[in-house]
Amino acid sequence: MITSLEKITISGNKLAEVFIHVTPEKKFVVSIPDINWSAQFNQIDELAIQSKHLQSSLNFHMFEGNTDELVLAITNLVAKYF
Repeated sequence: MITSLEKITISGNKLAEVFIHVTPEKKFVVSIPDINWSAQFNQIDELAIQSKHLQSSLNFHMFEGNTDELVLAITNLVAKYF
């Protein structure tokens, strides 16, 4: 399993730690403890599917920042592992 710790801007100038776990089954688990959020998705999913899944998950968890920017930042981090 590959584990990575990154920092991204989640709202305005607020930085947060992002944990990315890549499992042997080629699944990603992304978590941002500062907003009590995590999501899992398959590496083989297309970027549009991943973005929609992440956006829906953030909206469901009532993230109050700009979800479009946060989803873009997360997908850019995850893209390193493709």
